[in-house]
Amino acid sequence: MTLRLRLALFTSAFIAVILSAVAVSVYVLTERSLFSAVEERATQALADLTGGAVATGLQRLPGDAHYQILLVAPAPGRPADVEAVRNGVDFTQASTAVRSNPSEERILGTLGDRTVQELVDTGRLAGYATLSNGTRLRVLGGLGTIEFSNQQVVTAAILIGLPIGSVQATLDQLATDLGLIVLVAFLTFALGVWLLSRRVLAPVQRVTQAAARVSGTDLARRVPVPRSDDEMRALALSINHMLDRLQESFETQRRFTADASHELRTPVTAIVGHARYLLRRTRPTPEQVDSLTVIQREAERMGKLVNDLLELARADAGFQVNREPMNLVEVLEAVRDGLAPVAGATELVVDCAVPLLEVEGDPGRLKQVALNLVQNAMDAGAKRVTLHLERDGANAVLEVLDDGPGIPSEALPHLFERFYRVDGARSTRGNGSGLGLAIVRWIVQMHDGTVDVRSRVGEGTVFTVTLPAVDAKASEAHARLTDASG
Repeated sequence: MTLRLRLALFTSAFIAVILSAVAVSVYVLTERSLFSAVEERATQALADLTGGAVATGLQRLPGDAHYQILLVAPAPGRPADVEAVRNGVDFTQASTAVRSNPSEERILGTLGDRTVQELVDTGRLAGYATLSNGTRLRVLGGLGTIEFSNQQVVTAAILIGLPIGSVQATLDQLATDLGLIVLVAFLTFALGVWLLSRRVLAPVQRVTQAAARVSGTDLARRVPVPRSDDEMRALALSINHMLDRLQESFETQRRFTADASHELRTPVTAIVGHARYLLRRTRPTPEQVDSLTVIQREAERMGKLVNDLLELARADAGFQVNREPMNLVEVLEAVRDGLAPVAGATELVVDCAVPLLEVEGDPGRLKQVALNLVQNAMDAGAKRVTLHLERDGANAVLEVLDDGPGIPSEALPHLFERFYRVDGARSTRGNGSGLGLAIVRWIVQMHDGTVDVRSRVGEGTVFTVTLPAVDAKASEAHARLTDASG
C-alpha cells in the first residue's frame, strides 16, 4: 500500500469517526428534543383533565390525543388493587357530553399489570402502548377525582396517549440523512486528500526516483533539493551528503583496487616466468621441482585473481563493452576447441540447431562468459558439459549444462556475489577466486541480458544466459553475404 493511499485512508477514516460522532450526537439530541416535546404535550393534557372540569379538559386535548377515563371507586381514594382499575366504568365511552375518543380501543387493555400496578401504588403512570392498528402511544396517567353536577365525587384513572409514530419516522429519516451525509463527506474528503496528497508528496516522489537512479557505477547523481524550507529539504540534503561520502569512499576503493591490481601484474608475471625457466632450463632436485611447481601454480592463480580484480575495477568505473553483430555459435565452438586440450576426461559438446545465431555483443567478452561457466563445470568434476544454444522469440538463450555434483540450494542466491565460494561442492581443484561469476553477470548485463542458475545436489547444474538476438532476417542476409564472399 502506497504512502499516498495510506494517507488518504487514514485521514478519511479519522474524519469519518469525527463525523459519525457528530451525527450520533445530533441524532441523540434530536431524539431527546422530540420525545421531550411529546412528553410535555402529554403532561399538559393530563394536567388539563385532572385539574378541572372534565368537559373543559377534553376540549383542550390535542387533536391526535387518545384518552381514557375510568371510574374506579364511588368515593375519593385510591383503589385497592389492579383489578379494581381494570374493572372500572369507562366514563369515556359512556359519556356523550364530551367529544368522543379517537380510538375505540381501551388504552388500559394494552398496558401490562406492572404498569397498572405502578398507577395503583404511586398514583402516576408513564409508559408506552401499541394499539391493534399498530399505532404506538406515549401514555401518561394519574389518579384523580371527578365531580359531577349532582355534587357526586368519584375516583377516576385518567390516561392520555399521544402517538409517537411521526416522531419515530422523523428520527428514521434523520438517521438515513445523517448516514448519507457521513458517507458523502467521507468519500469527498478521501478524494480531496488523494488529489492534494499528490502535490504534497511530489517532492518525496522526485527524491525517490532520483535515489533509485543512483547505482554503484553512477554515484554522481544527486536528488533534487526542494526550495521550501521544510523536512523534505532537510531529507534531500541529508541524502546528497550521504551520496557524497559514498562516492568518495567508492572512488577511493576503485583507485586502490585498480592501482594495486596493476602494480601486482608485473611481479606476478615475473614470478611465473622465472618458475617456468627454472623448471625447463635447469636441473632442479625433485624437492626443488615440487617447490617450483607450487610457486608456478600459485603465481598463476594470483595472476588470474589480479586480472579478475582489474575486470571488476573497470566494471565499477563504468567501463562499456564494444558491441557489434556477431555469431554466437562461432564463439561457443571456439570455447570448445580452446578447452579441449585441457579438458581431460570432460566431454565438451556444442548443441545448436542452426549454424548462425547473431547477437549484438563483444565476441571477446562473451567468449569470456562461456569460458568461465565451462571452466567452473570442469573444476567441479563434471564428466560432460553441454553448451546448448537456441533462439526463443527475440532472445538467444545459452544453457551451460553439466553433470557435476550440483550446488546446495542455500548457496544459489549468493553465487554471483564477489569472492563467494561454495565450500566443497564445486571447487574440487581449490583454485577459484570467487570472482568469475561476478564478472559473468557484469558482462551479461552490459549486453542487456540476464543470467540465472538452477541446480540440485547430485543432479548437476544449469546456467542460463539470455541475450537480445539480432533480427532473424538480418542474420540470414548476413549469412548469405558471408557465403558469397567466401
